[in-house]
Amino acid sequence: MRLNQFQRTMLQWSGVHPYHAVHVLKAAAPLSRERFQERLNLVLEQCGLAFVTIDEARGCCAYAGGNPRCPVREIAGQGDPAAALEEEIVRQLNEPIAGGEGGGPFTPFRFFLMNEGGESYLGIAYFHAVADAEAIRRLLGAMARAAFAEEMPPLADESLRPLRGSRMPTGSFFHFLPRTRAALRRFQAMRRSIRPPLCGENEFRNAYFGISFDGDQTRTVLERAKSWGLTVNDLCLAALLKAVSKCAAEVPRRHAHRSLLSIGCVVNGRRDLPEKRRRDFGLFLGSFAVTEDVPASLTVRSLAERVCARTLAVKQHKLYLAAPLEFMVSRYMFGRMPLEKKRNFYRKSYPLWGAITNMTNMNLGELGGSPDAPPFVDYFRAVSAGPAMPLVIGVTGVEGRLNFGISYRPNVLPEAEVRGIAARFTAFLTGEEEA
Repeated sequence: MRLNQFQRTMLQWSGVHPYHAVHVLKAAAPLSRERFQERLNLVLEQCGLAFVTIDEARGCCAYAGGNPRCPVREIAGQGDPAAALEEEIVRQLNEPIAGGEGGGPFTPFRFFLMNEGGESYLGIAYFHAVADAEAIRRLLGAMARAAFAEEMPPLADESLRPLRGSRMPTGSFFHFLPRTRAALRRFQAMRRSIRPPLCGENEFRNAYFGISFDGDQTRTVLERAKSWGLTVNDLCLAALLKAVSKCAAEVPRRHAHRSLLSIGCVVNGRRDLPEKRRRDFGLFLGSFAVTEDVPASLTVRSLAERVCARTLAVKQHKLYLAAPLEFMVSRYMFGRMPLEKKRNFYRKSYPLWGAITNMTNMNLGELGGSPDAPPFVDYFRAVSAGPAMPLVIGVTGVEGRLNFGISYRPNVLPEAEVRGIAARFTAFLTGEEEA
Protein backbone atom coordinates (compact mmCIF):
# COMPACT_ATOMS: atom_id res chain seq x y z
CA MET A 1 0.00 0.00 0.00
CA ARG A 2 1.39 3.36 -1.03
CA LEU A 3 1.70 6.16 1.49
CA ASN A 4 0.70 9.69 0.54
CA GLN A 5 2.94 12.73 1.00
CA PHE A 6 1.37 13.75 4.32
CA GLN A 7 2.04 10.27 5.73
CA ARG A 8 5.63 10.29 4.52
CA THR A 9 6.16 13.70 6.12
CA MET A 10 4.73 12.43 9.41
CA LEU A 11 7.19 9.52 9.27
CA GLN A 12 10.02 12.01 8.91
CA TRP A 13 8.74 13.98 11.91
CA SER A 14 8.58 10.72 13.88
CA GLY A 15 12.31 10.39 13.30
CA VAL A 16 13.03 13.30 15.64
CA HIS A 17 10.17 12.76 18.14
CA PRO A 18 7.13 10.47 18.39
CA TYR A 19 4.36 11.89 16.23
CA HIS A 20 1.17 10.48 17.74
CA ALA A 21 -2.46 11.33 18.31
CA VAL A 22 -4.77 10.26 21.13
CA HIS A 23 -8.53 9.69 21.22
CA VAL A 24 -10.64 9.05 24.32
CA LEU A 25 -14.24 7.86 24.35
CA LYS A 26 -16.20 8.35 27.58
CA ALA A 27 -18.90 5.82 28.48
CA ALA A 28 -21.58 6.09 31.16
CA ALA A 29 -20.66 2.75 32.77
CA PRO A 30 -17.53 1.13 34.21
CA LEU A 31 -15.52 -1.36 32.19
CA SER A 32 -12.99 -3.93 33.35
CA ARG A 33 -9.48 -3.78 31.97
CA GLU A 34 -9.60 -7.50 31.13
CA ARG A 35 -12.79 -7.14 29.07
CA PHE A 36 -11.50 -4.08 27.18
CA GLN A 37 -8.17 -5.76 26.50
CA GLU A 38 -9.70 -8.99 25.23
CA ARG A 39 -12.26 -7.34 22.97
CA LEU A 40 -10.05 -4.65 21.43
CA ASN A 41 -7.53 -7.30 20.41
CA LEU A 42 -10.29 -9.34 18.79
CA VAL A 43 -11.44 -6.25 16.85
CA LEU A 44 -7.89 -5.65 15.59
CA GLU A 45 -7.80 -9.30 14.54
CA GLN A 46 -11.14 -8.96 12.74
CA CYS A 47 -9.94 -5.85 10.89
CA GLY A 48 -6.52 -7.22 9.96
CA LEU A 49 -4.84 -4.23 11.61
CA ALA A 50 -2.77 -6.17 14.15
CA PHE A 51 0.64 -5.45 12.65
CA VAL A 52 2.01 -3.01 10.10
CA THR A 53 5.38 -2.88 8.37
CA ILE A 54 6.43 0.51 7.04
CA ASP A 55 9.10 0.97 4.39
CA GLU A 56 9.89 4.67 4.65
CA ALA A 57 12.43 4.64 1.81
CA ARG A 58 9.91 3.19 -0.65
CA GLY A 59 6.97 5.07 0.81
CA CYS A 60 4.73 2.07 1.40
CA CYS A 61 3.29 -0.10 4.17
CA ALA A 62 1.75 -3.53 4.57
CA TYR A 63 -0.64 -4.89 7.21
CA ALA A 64 -0.64 -8.40 8.64
CA GLY A 65 -3.41 -10.14 10.56
CA GLY A 66 -3.44 -12.04 13.81
CA ASN A 67 -4.16 -11.16 17.41
CA PRO A 68 -1.60 -8.57 18.59
CA ARG A 69 -2.37 -9.15 22.29
CA CYS A 70 -2.01 -5.47 23.08
CA PRO A 71 -1.99 -4.73 26.82
CA VAL A 72 -4.21 -2.05 28.32
CA ARG A 73 -2.73 0.41 30.78
CA GLU A 74 -5.17 1.16 33.60
CA ILE A 75 -4.92 4.60 35.20
CA ALA A 76 -6.54 5.94 38.36
CA GLY A 77 -8.77 9.01 38.31
CA GLN A 78 -7.99 9.83 41.96
CA GLY A 79 -11.08 12.01 42.21
CA ASP A 80 -10.02 14.29 39.33
CA PRO A 81 -10.52 12.41 36.05
CA ALA A 82 -9.79 15.46 33.88
CA ALA A 83 -6.35 15.96 35.45
CA ALA A 84 -5.56 12.24 35.30
CA LEU A 85 -6.61 12.14 31.65
CA GLU A 86 -4.42 15.12 30.75
CA GLU A 87 -1.42 13.54 32.46
CA GLU A 88 -1.93 10.27 30.58
CA ILE A 89 -2.39 12.04 27.23
CA VAL A 90 0.92 13.85 27.74
CA ARG A 91 2.60 10.52 28.42
CA GLN A 92 1.05 8.92 25.36
CA LEU A 93 2.08 11.79 23.08
CA ASN A 94 5.71 11.60 24.15
CA GLU A 95 6.41 7.89 24.59
CA PRO A 96 7.47 6.00 21.44
CA ILE A 97 5.29 3.14 20.26
CA ALA A 98 7.31 -0.07 20.41
CA GLY A 99 8.57 -1.00 16.95
CA GLY A 100 7.68 2.36 15.40
CA GLU A 101 11.36 3.14 14.85
CA GLY A 102 11.15 1.01 11.71
CA GLY A 103 12.55 -2.23 10.43
CA GLY A 104 9.84 -4.79 11.10
CA PRO A 105 6.15 -5.35 11.82
CA PHE A 106 4.69 -3.55 14.85
CA THR A 107 1.31 -2.70 16.29
CA PRO A 108 0.70 1.03 15.68
CA PHE A 109 -1.77 1.37 18.55
CA ARG A 110 -1.58 1.63 22.34
CA PHE A 111 -4.48 1.58 24.81
CA PHE A 112 -5.43 2.81 28.25
CA LEU A 113 -8.51 2.77 30.48
CA MET A 114 -9.73 4.82 33.41
CA ASN A 115 -12.76 4.09 35.61
CA GLU A 116 -14.02 6.90 37.78
CA GLY A 117 -17.38 7.70 39.35
CA GLY A 118 -19.28 4.91 37.59
CA GLU A 119 -17.96 6.02 34.18
CA SER A 120 -15.14 4.78 31.99
CA TYR A 121 -12.70 6.44 29.63
CA LEU A 122 -11.44 4.25 26.77
CA GLY A 123 -8.23 5.60 25.25
CA ILE A 124 -6.24 4.85 22.12
CA ALA A 125 -2.89 6.39 21.17
CA TYR A 126 -1.75 5.73 17.63
CA PHE A 127 1.14 6.22 15.26
CA HIS A 128 -0.41 9.10 13.36
CA ALA A 129 1.04 8.23 9.97
CA VAL A 130 -1.21 5.17 9.69
CA ALA A 131 -4.63 6.81 10.14
CA ASP A 132 -6.59 10.04 10.43
CA ALA A 133 -9.12 10.98 13.12
CA GLU A 134 -12.10 9.74 11.09
CA ALA A 135 -10.66 6.23 10.79
CA ILE A 136 -9.67 6.08 14.47
CA ARG A 137 -13.08 7.35 15.60
CA ARG A 138 -14.73 4.40 13.86
CA LEU A 139 -12.09 1.93 15.09
CA LEU A 140 -12.41 3.04 18.73
CA GLY A 141 -16.20 2.92 18.38
CA ALA A 142 -16.01 -0.68 17.17
CA MET A 143 -13.79 -1.57 20.13
CA ALA A 144 -16.14 0.11 22.59
CA ARG A 145 -19.17 -1.68 21.13
CA ALA A 146 -17.38 -4.99 21.41
CA ALA A 147 -16.21 -4.30 24.97
CA PHE A 148 -19.72 -3.59 26.27
CA ALA A 149 -21.48 -6.34 24.28
CA GLU A 150 -22.56 -9.55 25.99
CA GLU A 151 -21.04 -11.64 23.21
CA MET A 152 -18.28 -10.67 20.82
CA PRO A 153 -20.12 -9.14 17.81
CA PRO A 154 -19.10 -9.61 14.17
CA LEU A 155 -17.30 -6.71 12.51
CA ALA A 156 -20.07 -4.31 11.46
CA ASP A 157 -17.84 -1.86 9.56
CA GLU A 158 -16.01 -3.66 6.77
CA SER A 159 -14.31 -0.39 5.76
CA LEU A 160 -12.02 -0.79 8.79
CA ARG A 161 -10.07 -3.38 6.82
CA PRO A 162 -7.00 -1.83 5.11
CA LEU A 163 -7.95 -2.67 1.51
CA ARG A 164 -6.24 0.16 -0.36
CA GLY A 165 -3.52 2.75 0.05
CA SER A 166 -4.04 6.36 1.11
CA ARG A 167 -3.43 7.98 -2.25
CA MET A 168 -4.95 11.46 -2.45
CA PRO A 169 -6.42 12.90 -5.67
CA THR A 170 -4.30 15.53 -7.39
CA GLY A 171 -6.59 16.45 -10.28
CA SER A 172 -5.55 17.04 -13.86
CA PHE A 173 -2.51 18.99 -15.04
CA PHE A 174 -4.77 22.04 -15.48
CA HIS A 175 -5.70 21.82 -11.79
CA PHE A 176 -2.09 21.27 -10.76
CA LEU A 177 -0.85 24.55 -12.26
CA PRO A 178 -3.17 26.98 -10.41
CA ARG A 179 -2.71 25.06 -7.16
CA THR A 180 1.06 25.27 -7.55
CA ARG A 181 0.84 29.00 -8.21
CA ALA A 182 -1.35 29.40 -5.12
CA ALA A 183 1.16 27.46 -3.02
CA LEU A 184 3.98 29.72 -4.21
CA ARG A 185 1.96 32.86 -3.44
CA ARG A 186 1.16 31.50 0.01
CA PHE A 187 4.83 30.77 0.61
CA GLN A 188 5.77 34.32 -0.45
CA ALA A 189 3.20 35.80 1.93
CA MET A 190 4.52 33.65 4.77
CA ARG A 191 8.00 35.10 4.24
CA ARG A 192 6.53 38.33 5.63
CA SER A 193 5.21 36.58 8.74
CA ILE A 194 6.55 37.03 12.24
CA ARG A 195 8.43 33.91 13.24
CA PRO A 196 7.56 32.02 16.43
CA PRO A 197 10.21 32.03 19.20
CA LEU A 198 13.38 30.06 18.66
CA CYS A 199 13.67 26.50 19.90
CA GLY A 200 16.86 26.56 21.94
CA GLU A 201 17.49 22.83 22.35
CA ASN A 202 17.17 19.54 20.47
CA GLU A 203 13.95 18.64 22.24
CA PHE A 204 10.44 18.27 20.80
CA ARG A 205 8.46 17.18 23.86
CA ASN A 206 4.71 17.88 23.87
CA ALA A 207 2.54 19.20 26.67
CA TYR A 208 -1.26 19.15 26.66
CA PHE A 209 -4.40 20.39 28.36
CA GLY A 210 -8.07 20.38 27.44
CA ILE A 211 -10.92 22.89 27.52
CA SER A 212 -14.60 21.96 27.14
CA PHE A 213 -17.55 24.20 26.29
CA ASP A 214 -20.97 23.42 27.67
CA GLY A 215 -24.12 23.55 25.55
CA ASP A 216 -24.75 27.27 26.15
CA GLN A 217 -21.21 28.28 25.23
CA THR A 218 -21.30 26.11 22.13
CA ARG A 219 -24.62 27.59 20.99
CA THR A 220 -23.11 31.04 21.36
CA VAL A 221 -20.22 30.07 19.08
CA LEU A 222 -22.55 28.52 16.51
CA GLU A 223 -24.87 31.54 16.52
CA ARG A 224 -21.96 33.98 16.12
CA ALA A 225 -20.56 32.04 13.20
CA LYS A 226 -23.97 31.75 11.52
CA SER A 227 -24.88 35.42 12.01
CA TRP A 228 -21.55 36.49 10.51
CA GLY A 229 -21.90 34.12 7.55
CA LEU A 230 -18.95 31.97 8.63
CA THR A 231 -18.18 28.36 9.36
CA VAL A 232 -17.10 27.43 12.89
CA ASN A 233 -13.69 26.59 11.40
CA ASP A 234 -13.36 30.14 10.01
CA LEU A 235 -14.23 31.58 13.41
CA CYS A 236 -11.67 29.30 15.10
CA LEU A 237 -8.95 30.34 12.66
CA ALA A 238 -9.68 34.01 13.24
CA ALA A 239 -9.82 33.56 17.02
CA LEU A 240 -6.46 31.78 17.01
CA LEU A 241 -4.84 34.46 14.82
CA LYS A 242 -6.12 37.13 17.18
CA ALA A 243 -5.11 35.14 20.26
CA VAL A 244 -1.48 34.66 19.18
CA SER A 245 -1.08 38.24 17.96
CA LYS A 246 -0.35 39.47 21.50
CA CYS A 247 2.55 36.98 21.85
CA ALA A 248 3.81 37.75 18.36
CA ALA A 249 3.93 41.46 19.10
CA GLU A 250 6.42 40.76 21.88
CA VAL A 251 8.82 38.69 19.73
CA PRO A 252 11.99 40.61 18.74
CA ARG A 253 12.17 41.02 14.95
CA ARG A 254 15.29 41.61 12.89
CA HIS A 255 13.31 42.62 9.80
CA ALA A 256 10.60 45.28 9.77
CA HIS A 257 8.83 43.69 6.79
CA ARG A 258 7.82 40.75 9.00
CA SER A 259 4.48 42.09 10.20
CA LEU A 260 1.98 39.36 9.25
CA LEU A 261 0.87 36.23 11.13
CA SER A 262 0.41 32.71 9.77
CA ILE A 263 -1.50 29.74 11.15
CA GLY A 264 -2.33 26.42 9.56
CA CYS A 265 -5.46 24.37 9.11
CA VAL A 266 -5.64 20.60 8.64
CA VAL A 267 -8.68 19.47 6.64
CA ASN A 268 -10.39 16.16 5.98
CA GLY A 269 -9.66 15.20 2.38
CA ARG A 270 -12.10 12.28 2.21
CA ARG A 271 -14.77 14.33 0.47
CA ASP A 272 -12.47 14.52 -2.57
CA LEU A 273 -12.13 10.74 -2.85
CA PRO A 274 -14.35 8.56 -5.03
CA GLU A 275 -17.43 7.65 -3.01
CA LYS A 276 -16.42 4.00 -2.65
CA ARG A 277 -13.14 5.05 -0.96
CA ARG A 278 -14.42 7.70 1.47
CA ARG A 279 -14.57 5.34 4.45
CA ASP A 280 -11.27 3.58 3.72
CA PHE A 281 -8.98 3.01 6.67
CA GLY A 282 -5.96 5.28 6.33
CA LEU A 283 -4.95 8.92 6.43
CA PHE A 284 -6.58 11.34 4.00
CA LEU A 285 -5.71 14.88 5.02
CA GLY A 286 -4.97 18.15 3.32
CA SER A 287 -3.73 21.43 4.75
CA PHE A 288 -3.43 25.11 4.04
CA ALA A 289 -2.17 28.23 5.79
CA VAL A 290 -3.85 31.58 6.45
CA THR A 291 -1.62 34.65 6.55
CA GLU A 292 -3.04 37.97 7.71
CA ASP A 293 -2.11 41.34 9.13
CA VAL A 294 -3.56 41.41 12.67
CA PRO A 295 -3.25 44.88 14.20
CA ALA A 296 -4.43 45.31 17.78
CA SER A 297 -7.35 47.47 16.65
CA LEU A 298 -8.79 44.81 14.30
CA THR A 299 -12.00 43.24 15.61
CA VAL A 300 -12.56 39.51 15.61
CA ARG A 301 -15.46 39.92 13.18
CA SER A 302 -13.41 41.89 10.66
CA LEU A 303 -10.58 39.38 10.91
CA ALA A 304 -13.01 36.47 10.57
CA GLU A 305 -14.47 37.99 7.40
CA ARG A 306 -10.98 38.21 5.91
CA VAL A 307 -10.28 34.61 6.90
CA CYS A 308 -13.60 33.53 5.36
CA ALA A 309 -12.60 35.10 2.04
CA ARG A 310 -9.33 33.15 2.16
CA THR A 311 -10.96 29.82 3.00
CA LEU A 312 -13.65 30.27 0.33
CA ALA A 313 -10.90 30.50 -2.28
CA VAL A 314 -9.16 27.49 -0.76
CA LYS A 315 -12.35 25.42 -0.95
CA GLN A 316 -13.39 26.69 -4.38
CA HIS A 317 -10.07 25.77 -6.00
CA LYS A 318 -9.24 22.91 -3.57
CA LEU A 319 -5.94 24.56 -2.76
CA TYR A 320 -5.43 22.22 0.20
CA LEU A 321 -4.64 19.54 -2.40
CA ALA A 322 -1.45 21.48 -3.22
CA ALA A 323 -0.05 20.51 0.20
CA PRO A 324 1.72 17.36 -1.14
CA LEU A 325 4.01 19.51 -3.27
CA GLU A 326 4.98 21.58 -0.23
CA PHE A 327 5.52 18.40 1.80
CA MET A 328 7.82 16.97 -0.86
CA VAL A 329 9.99 20.10 -0.94
CA SER A 330 10.16 20.51 2.84
CA ARG A 331 10.83 16.81 3.36
CA TYR A 332 13.74 16.90 0.93
CA MET A 333 15.32 19.84 2.77
CA PHE A 334 14.50 18.64 6.29
CA GLY A 335 16.00 15.21 5.67
CA ARG A 336 19.40 16.68 4.81
CA MET A 337 19.88 18.75 7.93
CA PRO A 338 21.50 18.02 11.29
CA LEU A 339 19.20 17.99 14.30
CA GLU A 340 20.43 21.41 15.41
CA LYS A 341 18.97 22.93 12.24
CA LYS A 342 15.89 20.72 12.09
CA ARG A 343 14.54 22.14 15.35
CA ASN A 344 14.06 25.58 13.73
CA PHE A 345 13.67 24.62 10.06
CA TYR A 346 9.90 25.07 9.89
CA ARG A 347 10.08 28.25 11.95
CA LYS A 348 12.15 29.82 9.18
CA SER A 349 10.49 28.28 6.14
CA TYR A 350 6.87 27.96 7.34
CA PRO A 351 6.52 30.34 10.29
CA LEU A 352 3.25 28.93 11.61
CA TRP A 353 2.30 29.87 15.17
CA GLY A 354 -0.18 27.06 15.39
CA ALA A 355 -2.89 25.12 13.61
CA ILE A 356 -6.53 24.17 13.87
CA THR A 357 -7.58 20.60 13.21
CA ASN A 358 -11.34 20.26 13.16
CA MET A 359 -13.43 17.12 13.60
CA THR A 360 -17.01 17.66 12.47
CA ASN A 361 -19.88 17.28 14.91
CA MET A 362 -20.27 13.60 15.69
CA ASN A 363 -23.30 11.67 16.85
CA LEU A 364 -22.08 9.39 19.63
CA GLY A 365 -25.20 7.31 19.16
CA GLU A 366 -23.69 6.08 15.89
CA LEU A 367 -20.93 4.45 17.94
CA GLY A 368 -23.37 2.66 20.22
CA GLY A 369 -24.04 -1.05 20.22
CA SER A 370 -27.14 -2.88 21.40
CA PRO A 371 -30.02 -0.91 22.98
CA ASP A 372 -29.07 -2.13 26.46
CA ALA A 373 -25.43 -0.98 26.10
CA PRO A 374 -24.40 2.08 28.13
CA PRO A 375 -24.44 5.38 26.23
CA PHE A 376 -21.23 7.00 25.08
CA VAL A 377 -21.31 10.52 26.44
CA ASP A 378 -18.17 12.40 25.37
CA TYR A 379 -15.12 12.33 23.11
CA PHE A 380 -11.70 13.95 23.48
CA ARG A 381 -8.60 13.99 21.29
CA ALA A 382 -5.08 15.36 21.10
CA VAL A 383 -2.63 15.71 18.21
CA SER A 384 1.14 16.07 18.47
CA ALA A 385 2.44 19.56 17.79
CA GLY A 386 5.47 18.12 16.00
CA PRO A 387 8.44 19.94 14.43
CA ALA A 388 6.29 22.01 12.06
CA MET A 389 4.55 24.20 14.62
CA PRO A 390 4.59 24.91 18.35
CA LEU A 391 0.82 24.70 18.97
CA VAL A 392 -2.11 22.58 17.73
CA ILE A 393 -5.74 22.98 18.77
CA GLY A 394 -7.88 19.96 18.02
CA VAL A 395 -11.53 21.06 17.84
CA THR A 396 -14.04 18.25 18.38
CA GLY A 397 -17.77 18.74 18.10
CA VAL A 398 -19.71 16.27 20.24
CA GLU A 399 -23.50 16.45 20.07
CA GLY A 400 -23.91 20.16 20.67
CA ARG A 401 -20.71 20.68 22.65
CA LEU A 402 -17.16 21.65 21.72
CA ASN A 403 -14.02 20.12 23.19
CA PHE A 404 -10.59 21.64 22.55
CA GLY A 405 -7.43 19.56 22.88
CA ILE A 406 -4.44 21.91 23.12
CA SER A 407 -1.03 20.39 22.41
CA TYR A 408 2.12 22.47 22.39
CA ARG A 409 5.90 22.41 22.59
CA PRO A 410 6.82 24.10 25.89
CA ASN A 411 10.41 24.77 24.84
CA VAL A 412 9.01 27.10 22.14
CA LEU A 413 5.87 28.44 23.81
CA PRO A 414 5.96 28.18 27.63
CA GLU A 415 2.87 26.98 29.45
CA ALA A 416 1.94 30.43 30.75
CA GLU A 417 1.90 31.82 27.20
CA VAL A 418 -0.15 28.92 25.86
CA ARG A 419 -2.64 29.22 28.71
CA GLY A 420 -2.99 32.91 27.81
CA ILE A 421 -3.46 32.09 24.13
CA ALA A 422 -6.10 29.49 25.01
CA ALA A 423 -7.96 31.91 27.30
CA ARG A 424 -8.03 34.61 24.61
CA PHE A 425 -8.96 32.07 21.92
CA THR A 426 -12.02 30.83 23.82
CA ALA A 427 -13.01 34.38 24.80
CA PHE A 428 -12.88 35.48 21.16
CA LEU A 429 -15.05 32.51 20.16
CA THR A 430 -17.81 33.32 22.65
CA GLY A 431 -17.62 37.10 22.38
CA GLU A 432 -16.40 37.67 25.93
CA GLU A 433 -13.52 39.56 24.33
CA GLU A 434 -13.90 41.32 20.98
CA ALA A 435 -10.64 43.11 20.20
